[in-house]
Amino acid sequence: MSRWTNLRSRLRGGFFLSSMGGVTDGAYCASRGRGCVMVQLGAYLAEPPAYNLGIHRLPVLPPDRDRCVDFLRKECSKVREVLGDVYVCLNLATPKLEWGLEASRFFYEAGGDIVELNFHGTYEPYYRIGRLRAMVLPENRSELFRWLEAFNSLDKPVIAKFRAGAIPDYSPIMDYMEGLDLLGVHFNIRSADGKPDYNFLEDLRRYSNIFILVSGYIWSVEAVKKVFELGTDMIGIAEPTREDSNFIEKLIADLREAR
Repeated sequence: MSRWTNLRSRLRGGFFLSSMGGVTDGAYCASRGRGCVMVQLGAYLAEPPAYNLGIHRLPVLPPDRDRCVDFLRKECSKVREVLGDVYVCLNLATPKLEWGLEASRFFYEAGGDIVELNFHGTYEPYYRIGRLRAMVLPENRSELFRWLEAFNSLDKPVIAKFRAGAIPDYSPIMDYMEGLDLLGVHFNIRSADGKPDYNFLEDLRRYSNIFILVSGYIWSVEAVKKVFELGTDMIGIAEPTREDSNFIEKLIADLREAR
């Protein structure tokens, strides 16, 4: 039995507020996460030498343990003071494995629940050196596998986040992940035509039994029903909450009525 069987059972079928870089801090998550089982802080950067230098447009975590734990504890508290017993996840991007592992340990120490490791974005300073979405490319894949193995060894719940369409075939990565015991995999299935890429999700579920979270244009009752029918375990929503703070709560209510 997986060490995350019970946690997956509590999360399955739920909605989460998906991370948006520079937007989803604790206060934002608290104000937009009603109805969610989980909210995601971040993306935050784990790059201690860059702290307070102003060289990144995304927020950088404090470099030392005490300040970082204190900061993350306060962010988690902002969420739970409003939303109560909700799972708090940290979306984390980093150029170095050791920095990512350290920041993750600080987050768990601060009372955070889940770390989502960002292999999704194309933030140029990191993408240029083969990190983020570049890590799924064949020439960087051995490094990706090394990172996944290291985070798996934390003995804490970890999600790996990828972008559908970044490479033609994710099966080698999914095969590798089947041998680990990460909490799950999160795919942004946003397509260029403004709709979720249902075909990608259908193929992914047919290929793998892993716990799957999806986000990307799943903004209607019809889209929600479709992705659940195709076998996703959780649905994430981000962008619409910027204009409507109650978007997720309303969508869940509409879904219940439609049933």
